[in-house]
Amino acid sequence: MSGTGPGGDGPLIVPPLTDFTTAVSVPSGGEILDLGEHFVRRLADPEPLLARAERLDTGRGTSADALRALFARAAADALRRGRADRAALRATGMALRLAGDADPALTLAVDDLELRDGTTESAPATDTAARRTRLFGPEVELALRWAGDRTVRVLVDTDQQLPAALALVRALGPARVTLCGRFAWEHRAVLGQLPSAAGARFDPAVPARTVRPGWLPGTEDVRWVTVPGERTPGAPWLGWLDVVDAAASADGHWARCRGLTVTVARLDSWETAVGARGGRADLAALCARLRPGTPLAVELLVGAPGTDAKDAAAAVALIADGPGPAPGVRPVLAGLRPFRLPRPSGGGTPPAGWDGVPLRLRPRPEHDLPRWTDFDAPGTLAPAERSATIHALLGDLARDTDLYPGRLAGAAATAHAVGPPADGPPVWDPSARVASTARAAVDGKGPGTFVAHLRTGTAFRLHPRLVEVVTDLAAGGTDRLDRLSPATRTRLLGLLTRAGALAPGRTP
Repeated sequence: MSGTGPGGDGPLIVPPLTDFTTAVSVPSGGEILDLGEHFVRRLADPEPLLARAERLDTGRGTSADALRALFARAAADALRRGRADRAALRATGMALRLAGDADPALTLAVDDLELRDGTTESAPATDTAARRTRLFGPEVELALRWAGDRTVRVLVDTDQQLPAALALVRALGPARVTLCGRFAWEHRAVLGQLPSAAGARFDPAVPARTVRPGWLPGTEDVRWVTVPGERTPGAPWLGWLDVVDAAASADGHWARCRGLTVTVARLDSWETAVGARGGRADLAALCARLRPGTPLAVELLVGAPGTDAKDAAAAVALIADGPGPAPGVRPVLAGLRPFRLPRPSGGGTPPAGWDGVPLRLRPRPEHDLPRWTDFDAPGTLAPAERSATIHALLGDLARDTDLYPGRLAGAAATAHAVGPPADGPPVWDPSARVASTARAAVDGKGPGTFVAHLRTGTAFRLHPRLVEVVTDLAAGGTDRLDRLSPATRTRLLGLLTRAGALAPGRTP
């Protein structure tokens, strides 16, 4: 039988697939093994990425293999720069996705994990995936060497960490593991019944996280906040909060805010924003409390009860093109996600209505680690319609809108560097990389050199005479571009702008 109780300040292991742009804080003198950082550093190493590209770059593979080879080289090229920016996040996401493509149990994204069979809302399905996956072998071996014969704590804050955490518990032996963190504590009754975790203890401790150095200007430690209780009075913080939670924050918190991303599920006006749980907030009043110049971004959930595709498009237009919520405040669009009805904190039954819209709940008893509740509501997009609406909106936004690469502190931290296009000369988007295949045919026309865009996921072939021109332009040079005839120069710049590789006045 699993136990509960304080885990103390013993050695702490952070499993892979948490936010790798944050660092977990431990008390002075505490020991920590951040396997999430190790995992990302291993998979996003340019040299293994290039080796993967070489294996895929054959004349015998599919067009999908050719595209993977091209984007593996593009990702390696972006990561070689060693910069903490959105191009690096997208390149890391590509590296994780490529690693997941070859795994029998899991698929990966920069901020997510999915089971090939089942969902992480099912403990048995997740436990099976943890046994089958080949992704975490080096990290498990490192944990065994590091732990020796000591008892350790394993942090599980999110469902994405669970497969790696279960693999670690099984290898270390549950009798000497205490599972801590928000997700582990909330679901301790179910997790404690899994054969992999039987005998493990549970602890409610949730260690703080700070934004890793390099993602924000300056050298101060900045707390990463995703629920209101994570803020420390008087300490600087960067946050991603539901709009209702953000609006309810005390005035004293805002002086130390270094940037805020809010999630809204409906946005008819800046004064009437609705959060994921159906509560209302006044974003205009919230913005008036921010320090001048504080970066603000808005994530939109598509398909909330009572909303349709027109509502989503109108909200996007308000965020991207409409007047700001307060003088001098110009929010950016962080991204679009399908709406899912959150399960109430601590369990219980969701309410029968959402912002005045009646709900018919559809419980899923097989989901013993539930985070969401399925529902039906009048005037609401079906799941397939939500996906189609997001796809259509992203198609319109892809060229000119620098959406967040993922739900990461590093993405929110770079909001200060990316805003609406300003007047000025075209600037190369560092997420667009010049990359080649030696044998594989990406577009059915044989090998060649392409602009592969990590932001849009698209690639287009360059004429051999223009390869050096575009390579020079991507590196910040214009000498070769200036030597082109006016007509050729205009056509090339138009092509690059339409592809999103160039943007007017955008800060790289």
